[in-house]
Amino acid sequence: MTRVLVYGDSNSWGTPSNGSGVRYDVKTRWPQVMATALGWEVAEENLPGRTTRHDDDMMLGSAMNGLLHLPVALKSQSPVDWLLIMLGTNDFKARFEQDEATIAAGLMALVDCARRVGSGKAGWDDVTPPNVAIIVPPALGKLADDATWERFAEWKGGGAISRRLGDVVRVQAKMRQVPVFDAGFVVRASRADPIHLDARAQRALGQAIAEWLGTL
Repeated sequence: MTRVLVYGDSNSWGTPSNGSGVRYDVKTRWPQVMATALGWEVAEENLPGRTTRHDDDMMLGSAMNGLLHLPVALKSQSPVDWLLIMLGTNDFKARFEQDEATIAAGLMALVDCARRVGSGKAGWDDVTPPNVAIIVPPALGKLADDATWERFAEWKGGGAISRRLGDVVRVQAKMRQVPVFDAGFVVRASRADPIHLDARAQRALGQAIAEWLGTL
């Protein structure tokens, strides 16, 4: 059976858009919906607040650094046939002072890391690279641009960056022959929460990614 590792943040972990903090169940989370549709085995390595490659002292420090933790995830979840990376949303936070080019570069650093560490398909120490694909996160919702939103300062400027990210990622990924799926073509952040997906969007995203992977 094909084994896929999903490496992401809160939208892959299953943070709800209603503010409850109670994780979406396995019938709702997009990685599980995707795996069920494909008949694949899924390993979920997703952490709310995770960035592509930045420590975050306002959360769990270096634990939020996706690049730092990826080798551990690959080794502990091996064997890995496919690695799906859906990160970048938390990099939109103003405190990281990023733009679409540097966030895309962070995603490429994750791709390069995965290819160095390997898949473990022929044994734990096998360095044969896994198949890698990038899921560009959907743009932040309109509320992120509203100065009256209570978290506006934290995410200031992130909306504009999020809307430009996909184009830059596609250019950089093409040079590495990495397939890219832009989640924003299928789903949007909820109206009440400009960061997270509602349950319907989670399910729709999982189904769409499954269909896309089936073409690769």
